[in-house]
Amino acid sequence: MTRRSDRLQRLLITAVFALAAMAAAGCGDTSTPVIAATDDPVDAVLALPMERLIAYDAEIDLTPAQEEIKRAALTPIPAPCCSDRSAYTCCCQCNLGRAWWGLSKVLITEHGQSAAEVQANVERWIDNVRPQGFAGNSCYTGRCSTAARHDGCSGMNPNRIVS
Repeated sequence: MTRRSDRLQRLLITAVFALAAMAAAGCGDTSTPVIAATDDPVDAVLALPMERLIAYDAEIDLTPAQEEIKRAALTPIPAPCCSDRSAYTCCCQCNLGRAWWGLSKVLITEHGQSAAEVQANVERWIDNVRPQGFAGNSCYTGRCSTAARHDGCSGMNPNRIVS
């Protein structure tokens, strides 16, 4: 019995250390914003993982009127990764941009939000991705393949999101 309990104890200790190391390294983090859980369906959308928001961007086609709401909402927001551009006209199709475009699309099509509401919620999402703010130059300084939470673009391939 002693050998078995010693082995189980070593296994448990190893598992605890492995989980702690993974947590410290940020494993499993897909740059999901930290939004408090509420019954508000918009909060649920804001808390979706980046993968889902990027999928919304690919899946949802906007009507011209809806595209105008998106344009009006995102044009006033400086793109976090290239602040000389707007969130509507980001310099490229990075995963960070795809995520806020997908967020905008679902807020417009499924939640009927106005441009002002979409703008406020996208700004809220961006603030939660990186609460300390973005430098606004990751596209120009080689940080495209850096996680958004580390002031990057989270990559360029929607099938390989850098987190």
